[in-house]
Amino acid sequence: MSVIRSARSTSEAQFLATARELQIYTIQKCVNFPKRYTFYINQTLAAIATRVYEDVKRGNSIYPANQHEAQLRRDYFLNAGAELQNLVSQIEVAYELFRFEAGVMVHWMELVDSEIKLLKALLKSDKSRYKDLP
Repeated sequence: MSVIRSARSTSEAQFLATARELQIYTIQKCVNFPKRYTFYINQTLAAIATRVYEDVKRGNSIYPANQHEAQLRRDYFLNAGAELQNLVSQIEVAYELFRFEAGVMVHWMELVDSEIKLLKALLKSDKSRYKDLP
């Protein structure tokens, strides 16, 4: 049964799906870039997107029982956020070099922006959720 779009809410694990979609989309776009830029742009973009997905998976795999574990979880999500900021810069460089379609740039940045917002919300939620751990 379908839910009306206006009545839908964000899944608690949407940040994982968005990070995965971002990694796949980034790799798909990098394959289309000129081969001579493989070591300068393509691998860098793909590696950053991969690290974002890996960090959110690692952070999500931690179920804190104490403040130290909660901080480890937070650190992974913070690293993913830093990598997302790095990814924005690298996408801008790629755009200046290759001048790909504006629609590609818009969709790519929407994925990044969506992931940043989801991570910020998750960090805020975790802060209140795990504040009383020993």
